Parts: sequence; C-alpha cells; structure tokens
Amino acid sequence: MTDAFEGIRILDFTQLEQGPSATQVLADFGAEVIKVERIDAGEIGRFQPPLLANGFSPHWSATNRNKKSISIDVKSPEGREIIHTLAQDADIVASNFRPGVMDRLGFGWEQLSAINPRIIVAYASGYGLSGPYAHRRGQDLAAQAISGLMALTGSKETGPVPTGTFMIDYLASMQFAQGMMIALAAREKTGRGQVVDSNLLNAAITSHLQEGTTYLNTGQRFDRPAAGIAHAHNTALYGYYEAADGLWFTLIGEFYVDRQWQRAARACGLDQDVADDPRFQTIDGLREHTEETHRLLAEAIRKFPRAEIMARFEAEDVLVAPVHDYDAVFDDPQVRHNGLVLEAEVDGVGPVKFVGMPVALTETPARLRHLPPTIGRHNDEVLTAAGLSPQRIAELKAAGVVGSERDRERDGGTPAWS
Repeated sequence: MTDAFEGIRILDFTQLEQGPSATQVLADFGAEVIKVERIDAGEIGRFQPPLLANGFSPHWSATNRNKKSISIDVKSPEGREIIHTLAQDADIVASNFRPGVMDRLGFGWEQLSAINPRIIVAYASGYGLSGPYAHRRGQDLAAQAISGLMALTGSKETGPVPTGTFMIDYLASMQFAQGMMIALAAREKTGRGQVVDSNLLNAAITSHLQEGTTYLNTGQRFDRPAAGIAHAHNTALYGYYEAADGLWFTLIGEFYVDRQWQRAARACGLDQDVADDPRFQTIDGLREHTEETHRLLAEAIRKFPRAEIMARFEAEDVLVAPVHDYDAVFDDPQVRHNGLVLEAEVDGVGPVKFVGMPVALTETPARLRHLPPTIGRHNDEVLTAAGLSPQRIAELKAAGVVGSERDRERDGGTPAWS
C-alpha cells in the first residue's frame, strides 16, 4: 500500500496535545515520526491519568500512534551529536516548547539549517515566536479567554463558558500539521526548508473568523444569547431543547427550508394561530421575539419524548440532532461506520480502543502501522539506521546517554539512566 508521506522523516520533540496531535496526522499517512523523549521518564504526557495496566495512559496514547520512540539525554554532548546526525536526513523537526528552548538545546533553525538546508523547523507555541506574550506559558484555556472565544460561548445567565474539551489545543494542532504540509509542498518548488510558526492564540481567534471579520468591518458585537439559544445572532429555531423523557436535542430550524416558524410550530403541535402569527414569519421577527418563541417551543417540546419530537421535526424537513451523553457517542451507528473506533492489542495492557482517523483517502488512506511506543523502544533501530555501530550504541547506553524501558526490564535492575 502507498502512504502519502512515505519517505518523510520527522524528529518529534512535542508533548501533550498541541504538538503530538499534529505529528500524528503525518504519521497516520505514512511519515516516519521519531519521538525524542527524556531519558529518565519520557514525555510528560505519559503520566496523564487515568492509567491502565503498567502505567499506560489513554490520554497520551491518543496522540502517539504510528510513531517510533528514542530516549536520549539531549543535553549531553553525545546526545546532541545524535540529534544532529539524525537531522542530516530529517525533513522536519517539530517542537512545542516555549520559544528559545530548542535554540538553547542546539536544535533551533539556525543550527539545524546549517546542517541540512532542506530541513523544516516547525514550532508550535502559545502565542508565537515573537511579540509581548512570546515567553508566556501557552495553554488552551488561556487562548480561549484572550481570543474572545469564551466571551462568545455560554449564555446571558452563565457568563463566559469554555468549550467542553481542549478544543484549541486540537485546532492549533491541525493548523500546525497544515503548516508542516505546506512547507513540504513549498520545498518541492524551492528546494529549501523554512520555519513553521503555529500557535494557540491564532487558532483560537481564527475559530470565530466570521464573527471577527464582521466586527472589524461593522462594529457589530456578538453578545452571549439567552439560555437555550446557540448563538446571540440566532433565533429560537437554532438552539437546544429538553424532551419529556429528560433527553436533549438540538434544533437547527433557521436554515435550509422556507416558512421556518410554521414548520417548527406544526412539528410541536402548536395552534394554527400561533403558527400563523405575523410577528414570527421572518428571521428578523424571530430575533425580535426570541424569548417568547423559545418559551412556546420549549413548553410544546416537553410534551413529547425525544425520539417522537425529533421524528416530527424531520417530517417537516427541519434538521435536528440528539445531544448524546458521552457514553452514547461511540455507539452511534454513523460514528462506527466512519471507522472512528479502532481496537488493537497492546503488550502488557491488553485490548485498547483508540479514536480513529478523521479523514479518508481512497488511494493513500491513513492506517494504524505502529502502536504507541514504550520509551526508547526504537533506540537500536533508529541509531543503527543513522550509522551507529552496535558497539557505539552499547557505549552510549553504558554512559547513560541512551536508555529504554526495554533495557530496564531486560536487565532486571537499575536503569541505565539513573
């Protein structure tokens, strides 16, 4: 099978989510991603609870499939030399430390491009490589707050509300992956590498680019909506409702159809005079009377179980969707059909399920080639491919420059890096 990024090598210094999710995208499509980890304990994300057997973290494993692991003391001269040797044949070096850390380690753009002019040095950070916030710690919630995303989320009653997951970490990681792919495409034309600069703040702001562009040009503000309405500039036909059985669903009735209010009113069994109320026949009218129309719909919807009221809306060609409790998400038939649940046997852990690949290609699909690796599992393979002899690898292990979980288990004693 052909892999889209076969032959691309990435030295991956990333950790937690913003960086590892990005390198995993390229790994899923065939890139050789070599994860460079701390010699004593590996990447800090390995310890995210809850933990399965033998300290296996589902959080960490979610972003580290299809990668190889080497565990090296990169602060030692010998460790730095190994990274420089690997960089000679690498296409990308990716990291998400604060700006300046990779330079201090000897792996910044100036150092690596002198070794390999074709190399792409990709940085993910909180705020960018320069500017007044450059050296602040970057974090998802901070980006949501500064970017205005939290100000758009929630209701008048709740005040600002963050998203239910680390959404900006993930969005920024996809932009980070996009930047690396663009740099690879550009190198095909120029023959030269370059710097990729991706950050959480930019990702958070571009998540609401339509509202931002409108504000910049008109000054229109987007205040938080009343409870039950999805966005401040929408109506009661674009919100979320509780049915008689306590289950929730979303109503997306503003779009795709005409006579929106009449369709919704019929679905809910409202009286004809309410359906024909002239105040509710346009979107502007519905916006003007949001609280009244929301009350009418909410009271009517609470008379029906969710399955029945959703069927009634669908009969009117009005779009609805269930609000899944989390335990229902991965049993949804479309989620299963789309291959978003993978299962594999992990040594020492047992069967483990993973969230699958979101993008499908007919000729060069993503696939699970490697399970998330133990620390330093691929030391011998990677270093041998880089030209180091077995004797030299053994010397580096004895000197505490290279080590792995496998070495520790096999020796049955103190690990080489202690």
